[in-house]
Amino acid sequence: MRRLVVLLLGLLACAGTAQAQAPAEESQIKAAFVYNFLKFVDWPSASRRADESLVVAIIGEGPTADAVVAFLTTKRVGDRPIVIRHLTWDQSLVGIQAAFVSENDAKKLRRIFDAAAAAGVLSIGESREFASRGGVIGLLVEERKVRFDIDTEAADAAHLRISSKLLALGRVVRSNRTVVGATP
Repeated sequence: MRRLVVLLLGLLACAGTAQAQAPAEESQIKAAFVYNFLKFVDWPSASRRADESLVVAIIGEGPTADAVVAFLTTKRVGDRPIVIRHLTWDQSLVGIQAAFVSENDAKKLRRIFDAAAAAGVLSIGESREFASRGGVIGLLVEERKVRFDIDTEAADAAHLRISSKLLALGRVVRSNRTVVGATP
């Protein structure tokens, strides 16, 4: 098990240093990141499904959303199969464990972040300010490399526990807005 964790962290770190040259390649790298994020998060027991599947919502459209769907379709996290659901920004996130969000509209994002916090959902997006606006993990490209920011306050509001190993690889940021459901 320890070897597997070391291998996964190595793959995640290598993916983080991989240069994103073409949009398709960048989307595939981001999809691999999303998959690895799922492995290093613990959800509250209330958000776990009886059938033990891990439900990932795709909110919005675009090349990275398509790559995430393609990448996750046959994957598992441990013994848990991944189930993909396509949702719109205004649909309920109850029964969802993670959401990849390609939406950029501020009002829609605010609603998604509030719903994610209330439902215990790991929100992942690819806009530069995603994590600093209230999402849990934001993917971004800096100097042609895919990186990620983590808002630990947003994770706490959703009652998610992010592995210290993942936190060590990302940049921890604070959102510039109050997340509904956050405890003081």
